[in-house]
Amino acid sequence: MERRDMVENEPLLYIVQPKLDRVVAYMQRTFQSRAAVGQRTRSEELAEKNLDQQQEKQFQQMSLEEQLSFLANLPAHLSNIKCKLISTNGEREGIIRQYDGMEIVMDTAFGEAVIPRKEVVSLALIGLLEEGEEERRDRY
Repeated sequence: MERRDMVENEPLLYIVQPKLDRVVAYMQRTFQSRAAVGQRTRSEELAEKNLDQQQEKQFQQMSLEEQLSFLANLPAHLSNIKCKLISTNGEREGIIRQYDGMEIVMDTAFGEAVIPRKEVVSLALIGLLEEGEEERRDRY
């Protein structure tokens, strides 16, 4: 057999491939004992629970002020919520549009109503309205 001179060539497949630097993996530099990690996680869990309780109150657990401001400033992902507002002058059903601390602007079946905050006794949710349902609902 005839011996050929070996020439070191890269495979043709890699000719058009870019020359990339090798990725450097760093080893662990710090160490924490299990006791220290356990203490930290317990304190973090307690802090998170306190935040969750403050942020995620159920509607019935909110004060009247919180309920009114929540309904006036609904998040974008919630549709309009019809509610019953009980005041010293009677009951009104509709959608709360604005609340500034002194007056409540509410869309009712009879039009827009402005109710002073001092007259409001309680608030109850009736239900959710679909998009465009406000125009289709029966006007008494």
